[in-house]
Amino acid sequence: MKTYLFHNPESVTQEQFEQKMLPLLPQWRKEQALRYKFLMGRVQCAAAFILLKKGLKNDFGIDEEIEFDYIANEKPILRKHPDIHFNLSHCKKGILCVIDGTTEVGCDIEAVERGISDSLLHYCCNAQEIASVEKSANSNAEFIRLWTIKEAVLKCSGEGITNNLRDLLTPQLLSNLEIETHPCLEEGFIYTTCRKILKP
Repeated sequence: MKTYLFHNPESVTQEQFEQKMLPLLPQWRKEQALRYKFLMGRVQCAAAFILLKKGLKNDFGIDEEIEFDYIANEKPILRKHPDIHFNLSHCKKGILCVIDGTTEVGCDIEAVERGISDSLLHYCCNAQEIASVEKSANSNAEFIRLWTIKEAVLKCSGEGITNNLRDLLTPQLLSNLEIETHPCLEEGFIYTTCRKILKP
């Protein structure tokens, strides 16, 4: 699995977006990006696609126009290369793309600065996870770490957000996955990548 990151999308200006990002997009993705009302959404949409293009060229030698099809829960796949797995995620601090040529992948990136409400904590986490958050010296970061793991796992499976977030990370589920979490606290985000383990 290869990981590609775009740092600090907040710093991209309107001029940079128009002159350096839009020309790299096919027409359908340009239209998709321009549907966003604010510059941040446009940058996130464009940058995620640019990361995917870069990864496909670097890792697989694919330099053709990219088209998507969609499977369960609107998970995108490559129309001409459905055997290449990828996933995209973004927040206002960073944009993330993971690509793998053999197995399903998922990823999530989240800014750490957002606060945690008690109701959200209890909705998302089981008792052990809540204790981990409450004991942590940085409770926001610990909650975001857990959130990105759960989101990456669900995106890997193609399920999307479910009503069973509290009890999602069972030992049986985790035994079938490779999960890596990267706390980039100085840059204001945490990201997690997830890859299904191929059984012999």
